[in-house]
Amino acid sequence: MTPLLLLLLVPFVSGQGKDLDVPSNVANRSMAIRGTLLCGAQGMQGATVRLFRIYQKDAVDDLSQLLGQVHTGETGYFQVEGSTAKFPSTQTEIEPFVTIHHNCDMDPRQTANLGYKRWAIRLQADYVTTGSRARKVYDFGRVNLQLAYPGEMHDKKFNYSG
Repeated sequence: MTPLLLLLLVPFVSGQGKDLDVPSNVANRSMAIRGTLLCGAQGMQGATVRLFRIYQKDAVDDLSQLLGQVHTGETGYFQVEGSTAKFPSTQTEIEPFVTIHHNCDMDPRQTANLGYKRWAIRLQADYVTTGSRARKVYDFGRVNLQLAYPGEMHDKKFNYSG
């Protein structure tokens, strides 16, 4: 065995290689999504769009896995981006998952009694890129929130902070 190869193996054999410092630009993953939310023919202002690192099977948003969050503007347009930079290097994989909280076609009493409507969508992993800035953006398109979507529910625990 050549001396150079032996020198390369020493950290692994001695157990020091288990805590290798991986550069953040290699370990980080990022994702971005944009679109427009409508309530009928009007832009859905004030909807909350959350981008999560991993899919959540239950109906509760695990904010510890939150990559980014935005509120839609007057036209209903949103763009949210996030990366795994704040996560440990063992949690850099992204299975992109988005939740939308809104009160389209609900009066304030309904929202107070039932909670905001919550719709969750898994996204294609093809749009996950390496690095702390997304190099691709998933175009969600224009979505009318007056329609009922599979899995849509009311979330009484959601607290709008816009």
